Amino acid sequence: MNCGSFPVISFVVIAYNEERHIRRCLESIEAQIGLVDHEIIIVDDGSTDATADVVRDMQMEIAALRLVEQENAGRGAARAAGVQASTGELVAMVDADICLPPSWLEICLQSLNEYDVVGGTAVPDGDVTYVYNTFRLTALGAKATTAITGNNGLYKRRVFEHVMFDRGLREGEDVDINHQLLARGFRLACIPGLEVEHSEHKSLAASVMWLYESGRGASRQLFRYHEFRPPDFAFVGMLAIVAITLLTRSRARFVARLFLPAYLVATSELHLHGRFAASGPPGYRKRYVGAVVVNAGLIAAYFAGRAVGVVHFCLNSEPTTGK
Repeated sequence: MNCGSFPVISFVVIAYNEERHIRRCLESIEAQIGLVDHEIIIVDDGSTDATADVVRDMQMEIAALRLVEQENAGRGAARAAGVQASTGELVAMVDADICLPPSWLEICLQSLNEYDVVGGTAVPDGDVTYVYNTFRLTALGAKATTAITGNNGLYKRRVFEHVMFDRGLREGEDVDINHQLLARGFRLACIPGLEVEHSEHKSLAASVMWLYESGRGASRQLFRYHEFRPPDFAFVGMLAIVAITLLTRSRARFVARLFLPAYLVATSELHLHGRFAASGPPGYRKRYVGAVVVNAGLIAAYFAGRAVGVVHFCLNSEPTTGK
């Protein structure tokens, strides 16, 4: 696969305020089994912390490391900038808060014999890192709803001759490019059993905002692709309860108001089910129940984002594809 002096593999690592995690990420890349000629491109998406300084320090240790700095433009723009700056025949997309297992590259390379893009599963999932960190839960490798998530994936270079990350998307760019790839006949696979460590640390306020923006993004995806997923059905159920609360007479309205928190808690438990063990050592079950309750508030933020997104996209025409 080697083409002259070009590196075989380009690792593109996007980072925003990741001074806490980026060293471990880069060390995990350098520790890959059978790592051949490569380059590592860090795209610093306008960080306000010392992310860029950490990378500059590590350039003394890793000769293949390059830093690309840009004003904060979101994940789609950062990923596109990294791809365009890369020169490898293969492009590995890794988030700065991800730590790859040593066998990640080896396993992915084997799967590229059958697929054009492959990746693993982040543990814990990005939507539940706050409750994971706060309640010290046991994370499980729940399969993501998107075949190739943005946090880790290995791409054949040729796919970027046909598709590119949408620079206008601050989130949801991975879902968008999955749709683009599938529409053009490329083969994608999330490799069973391949897990990567996700070390994200968000505050409660940041998590609320993230779930809200994720909700808006999910509504955008529904309008673009007309594809119903389990979160869409959960949102429809929420809309039905709210409609009963607002439009019916007093008794039905009273019942709906009582049912609303129960629905949020039930949806929260379904969201956490499969992502975390529900039982464990003494005291674990209480922590799990606490996580369900707190996550219900995060789910409420997600539903609020969904509602705002629906109103926005009903009033503003959107293209039905990612481009």
